[in-house]
Amino acid sequence: MRNIPHFAALRHKDYAYAWGASALGGASTWTFLIASQWFVLEQSDQSAMVGWFTFASMIPFLVASPFGGLLADRIERKRLTIYTQILGVGTVAFAAALSLLGWLELWHLCALAFIAGSCRTTQEASIVSLITNLVPREDLLNAITLNSATRHGSRVIGMSVLIISGVSQTITFGTSEFLIGSIIFGIASIYLIWKVKRSSTGEISNQANLFKGIWEGINYVYARRVVAILIILVAFHCALAMSFDSILPGFTKNRLASVDETMLAVLVVSFGIGSAVGTFLLAGVRNDRQKGLILLTMGISSGISPLLLGFSFDISMAFAATLIMGATESVFMALTATYVQLVTPDRLRGRVTSLYILHAGGVMAFTNLGYGYLADIYNAPNVLIVTGILFLVFFAGMSFSDPVLKSIYKGKDISTLAS
Repeated sequence: MRNIPHFAALRHKDYAYAWGASALGGASTWTFLIASQWFVLEQSDQSAMVGWFTFASMIPFLVASPFGGLLADRIERKRLTIYTQILGVGTVAFAAALSLLGWLELWHLCALAFIAGSCRTTQEASIVSLITNLVPREDLLNAITLNSATRHGSRVIGMSVLIISGVSQTITFGTSEFLIGSIIFGIASIYLIWKVKRSSTGEISNQANLFKGIWEGINYVYARRVVAILIILVAFHCALAMSFDSILPGFTKNRLASVDETMLAVLVVSFGIGSAVGTFLLAGVRNDRQKGLILLTMGISSGISPLLLGFSFDISMAFAATLIMGATESVFMALTATYVQLVTPDRLRGRVTSLYILHAGGVMAFTNLGYGYLADIYNAPNVLIVTGILFLVFFAGMSFSDPVLKSIYKGKDISTLAS
């Protein structure tokens, strides 16, 4: 596999360990989130309450990511990744203990989701900054793209276990068991990142003022038009095309008549498969012109795919729709993340990465909360259809009017646009 161009970065042992750690860390996160979302829906029977839980899990991307990025440029990145993963595992372990004792309540999950989300956003900034130093320059694009595959592709790992339990006649998993599964994935992630030998630290100056360091990253992002345009595009993409987490449980229960987590897990796995396949195929693309056209195509498709899910009336249609959503939306996000990383100096990488995460996850916290309420009033399919149309309109307007995006679509070297 390592000799295939699409997996070139995996030839480097340290990167392979870090990539595996990122994938298992993601599996731990998604197992915790999806099992918790269904628990919340079962207890409340309201998408709005799922929205509040999703908000609690994603608001750290807005609140904690600037500080996480600063830490990723101050502290040795492998060490920081281990510390945050240990804290995240401890948080899920506490939730599992409450569940086993029968004491778990909705507010417990919301509070613990906030802590786990803070750990995850710091870990993402540190591990993305770390992996760029684990491969030579010629494999950097491939390394960044492959790591992007773990962000949503890792849903497959944990949710496959949930599906097996759902269709099995002898295995029955509840919330407690899935929280324990999340812990196991987290521990495996810690072991793999511990195996990485190379160290990596940013070049941030020892400033007494914490906020001055954060401001340096903000200034870099918005002083360079190419970075600012890409991050703004990501924010709208996440707000209008990707904020379906809070309404998907209600969609499976009301539109698809699901009686347990199994059907939700099937759709999550479908999204993860599409994400993994799409991103792995993208990892083999080296031509700038092709990448530009892929970005344009995936942007348009990201607006169309939620419409397909909104018009789905059975599990087979919904499976196909989420498969397309996973491929198009994840490739779009992977490309924008790659472009941003390619024009970011290593000394600022942690802070710029955290700001990318802030715009992506921060906006999703609020939109998931709002969409949860809207789904209770207007139904989840209608929310998916309207938001998909809105993104198509926004993306078309940006693509036709912005000179930076036009240059990217034509295949111009991204580094020349940033200078």
